[in-house]
Amino acid sequence: MTTVDRIAAVIGARQGTGYLLTPRLVLTAGHLLRERSDAVVVVPGGLGEVTCHAVWAGEREHSDAVLLLADTPLVANESADGFDPRLGRIDGLAPVVDCYAIGFPRVQRYDGEHLDSEQFVGTIKPGSQSIRGNYVIDSVHTPPAALKDGGSPWAGMSGAPLFSGQHLIGMVVVDAAGWQHSRLTAVPIHRLLSDSAFSNIYRLHNGPVRFSTLRRAPDGPAEFEQRYRSYIADVHGELSIFGLNFSLPENAQWPLDSAYISLELVRREEEWVEPGHRDPVGGDLGSPAMDERARVEVALHGRRRVLLRGLAGSGKTTLMQWLAVNAARDSFDDRLTHLRGRVPFMLPMRTLVRSASLPAVGDLITAAGHPLTPPEGWVDAVLNEGRGLLLVDGVDEMPQEDRARTRDWLVKLITAYPDNVVVVTTRPTAVDEGWLDRKGFTEFQLLPMNERDVAEFVRRWYKAAGSMSVSSAKRGQLEALRDQLLDSLPRKRDLARLATNPLMCAMICALHRDRRGFLPDSRMKLYGDALTMLLVRRDQERAVAAPEGLVVSEEAQHKLLQEIAYWMIRNGLAEAEHQQVIDLIGRLLPAMPQVGTPDRAPDVFRFLLHRSGLLRAPAPQTVAFVHRTFLDYLGARAAVDAQDINLVATHAHEPQWEDTVRMAVGHARDSEAATLLKKLVELGDRAAGNSRHLHVRFHLLAAASLEHATSLDPEVRAMVKQRAAALVPPKDTWEAGQLAEVGPIVLELLPGPAGLTDEEALAVVTVADTIRGDHALRLLYDYRDHPSLTVRDALARSWPSFDAAAYAENVLAPMRTDDVWITVTTAEQLGALPFVNDAHNVAFRGALSADGIASAARAVAARNVVIANNPRLRNLTALSEEKPALTTLVLDSCNRLADYSALAELALESLELRQMAASATLSALRSVTTLRRAALDLHGDHGTLRTLPLPSALVHLSLSGSCALVDSLAGVEQCRGLASLKIDTDPFVNPEELRRLASLPELGELTCRLHSFALLANSELPILSTVTKLTLHASVDTDSTAADLRRIFPRLGELCLELTSRHPVSLDVNALDAIPAKRVSVSGGSIQFTGAESLPAPPVAPSEESDV
Repeated sequence: MTTVDRIAAVIGARQGTGYLLTPRLVLTAGHLLRERSDAVVVVPGGLGEVTCHAVWAGEREHSDAVLLLADTPLVANESADGFDPRLGRIDGLAPVVDCYAIGFPRVQRYDGEHLDSEQFVGTIKPGSQSIRGNYVIDSVHTPPAALKDGGSPWAGMSGAPLFSGQHLIGMVVVDAAGWQHSRLTAVPIHRLLSDSAFSNIYRLHNGPVRFSTLRRAPDGPAEFEQRYRSYIADVHGELSIFGLNFSLPENAQWPLDSAYISLELVRREEEWVEPGHRDPVGGDLGSPAMDERARVEVALHGRRRVLLRGLAGSGKTTLMQWLAVNAARDSFDDRLTHLRGRVPFMLPMRTLVRSASLPAVGDLITAAGHPLTPPEGWVDAVLNEGRGLLLVDGVDEMPQEDRARTRDWLVKLITAYPDNVVVVTTRPTAVDEGWLDRKGFTEFQLLPMNERDVAEFVRRWYKAAGSMSVSSAKRGQLEALRDQLLDSLPRKRDLARLATNPLMCAMICALHRDRRGFLPDSRMKLYGDALTMLLVRRDQERAVAAPEGLVVSEEAQHKLLQEIAYWMIRNGLAEAEHQQVIDLIGRLLPAMPQVGTPDRAPDVFRFLLHRSGLLRAPAPQTVAFVHRTFLDYLGARAAVDAQDINLVATHAHEPQWEDTVRMAVGHARDSEAATLLKKLVELGDRAAGNSRHLHVRFHLLAAASLEHATSLDPEVRAMVKQRAAALVPPKDTWEAGQLAEVGPIVLELLPGPAGLTDEEALAVVTVADTIRGDHALRLLYDYRDHPSLTVRDALARSWPSFDAAAYAENVLAPMRTDDVWITVTTAEQLGALPFVNDAHNVAFRGALSADGIASAARAVAARNVVIANNPRLRNLTALSEEKPALTTLVLDSCNRLADYSALAELALESLELRQMAASATLSALRSVTTLRRAALDLHGDHGTLRTLPLPSALVHLSLSGSCALVDSLAGVEQCRGLASLKIDTDPFVNPEELRRLASLPELGELTCRLHSFALLANSELPILSTVTKLTLHASVDTDSTAADLRRIFPRLGELCLELTSRHPVSLDVNALDAIPAKRVSVSGGSIQFTGAESLPAPPVAPSEESDV
């Protein structure tokens, strides 16, 4: 939507101009209204004249501005897309040219009094009127003459928006006297936003406030940003696909769009609440939390701070590339709208750590190895505007001793720039759980690929390989190999067990093609064969002999690469300087004269870098292995060759050495493997009395290493299994995760449910869910009759890990399911759902057919249904035709739903609309006469509390998002039977509005936000004696007392106060002493409490968090 489409004529006490910040929120000059509180606003080409009410007004002398809110949109839906004003503020004293304002001045009127627009173009002089803090813009054209009546020709321009480039920087208020109508004065937009009430309203309608800093050349930063975005999209827009055609290095690259597969994430600690146990007006109506396992696009929806854990090769860096590229292209779909417009900063920690200190903000781009030089202050400006997407990749690749400083650096960065989105990746055990909890991070785990993911990966890999062949016969051979592999994977259990992440899948595909269908059956063989393929076939396929003037055998390459890898592991490096590696090679060459003399170390290094296929140059003068797995594999071999078994064992507690330990067992001779395993067992036994964490870690690491030991002393094997068996059943989910890493062998040790506590039973189910496979499925049969809701809930959530039909028929069907939530995400699950009896609570997520959803919901007698993230859902007709016996319906992020009319056919008691767009009218709500609970969290313009079509019989109402644009509680009286009301949004309600609640005789529970706690002292406010539970968010800006709160709400039995202050104040809370249950917290500022002994200890817990 262009800025011209947002220019409005405002008719108040006099005519002026306004600018649409949203389809219903208008910014204009305050003096246009004088003493009035409303005005008529019309947008040319819009929906006609609409009366708007003032929701904020500035002081005339300081901020001559007013915000007007319309009950109905001023423009049609198709014109309302893209409302996200770009805000700017001028920095420095240099004049800013080519600025402009657009409005409806008198000088442009025609045929008498018809309005037309005019564009005032000129130069802003920041040094003029700087004491008053205004902007002045001098016209570059000849100004119009004064009107015949002596009035200003610019009358009617008051309220006109002032722009520099595409940035809104101010609002015109005055035709400056003495300048012969050649100068206009404007109020800077940043000054208006410094008013907390104004900014609260702005944030509610438009989201976070983001400013761009403008200087003499306002488009300079914009031009760099575009160039930077293009660079990031190009440099991260391709993946290195392991094992593709070696004839040319560039053939190993494949477009990210074609190669990327969206994987599943799961929260580290899932939060599920039993139906019926949720706050009915808290935005949840007994529906599942949105944090169960989900594809990336769904799991990250709305998340601003994420810590993502994943094993080596699980796709962490590829996911970060995908986020960076989509941010650079601004191409996120509706599921990740909060990432649109953001500038990506890809920060690989393996690169950043090479410096003595982590980079300052201005150095983020160069420190990450990018050759672009941003304009001075550009990175700071982007982050200060809250437009950044910080992608911190590979915390696990920092040395252990550096992770504390990494966390401190990251925390300081987030604290200084709190409005940006941050995603951090690490291996699962590299940092403690809750490592960034204090800064509001949500933790996710990348799940192993399921059968469908693996099959899709195989198809894409072979498509990429086929695209590089010019021979139709060759392409036909590749298609046959693809089909053979797709057929083999489900039937060969050992092979399928290896294909759990993108790296392993790529290795399998490459070796399958290379060996014409013959594949190794163990992980160690797979790694070894992949290395041989890289080292030997690369130059064979290129038909190049001694390209660097060197002949380096496969054995010599192995030796050199092993020593490089082991040196990097010992020194905690993921990347190294070229010269460091060259020096190391120089020290090795005297023992390898067949390769070259020490003075040829640089040539040998170049050979390994360019010819081995195992090294890469992530940045100038740096080198790294193409994947951490090869570093661990080769380093472990060098450790074994050096007889460093004891050294490896002593580092086994460090996450960075974990895979090195396992692979060392695989490389070792029988006696060495036995020694290493016995050492791990001994370390675990020793730790038993001091640290259960280390006790479990050592013993399970030994057990997980058994799969790599081809031959082993039976007594040592039995000893390791006995220690593992002693850890069965696992005590909690952390131990379950550790035990699952041992692999399928542990399934033989897991018991049935008899005699287990609920937490132990849950942990066993977690292990089976993680390992998967037929054996795991059979183990879960024994748990389907478990009485614990928590255990059965975990069983329900394990469905995606197994064959849809087999699991539904053998686990879910015999299980009690009327009190758990069943989640359906695939067509296979949708088809298998009818196996389940009495699935009263079902969540349908993703692009499932509306007919299939309605039919399945009826078949299983669903009562509570969630339909989420479904782009295929256009209406609710299928539900009204099937007429399942629904009592609760939740619609979440179904942004193509355009017709709610079928709601009238459903006898719903509860309705929740989450993150729904303004693409359809809500008029059908009034027809749902059975509705008692409604929770509405909507985007776009659905009207105000006065105009929402709410059924009069509502008992519980929750409003959030733009649905709760309630500067006033006017209209609440249409639901006189309300027992609970929650209005969770800015702007804060003026305490004066509380008098309207006196019209609700049944109101017992209230949640709202107030502009000012002190205004409760108004003695004219009514006593709300029916309210017994109150949650109040308020600003305390002067010394105050809670006595007035107690007077207005005399029967409170439960109170939650969440307070902020802009400067130190005191609050007397003695009056709260008689309230049985109370909690008071301070989320910002400093408040000194008097009578704090009446509060539960600790009386105040100032939050260290920044708002997110």
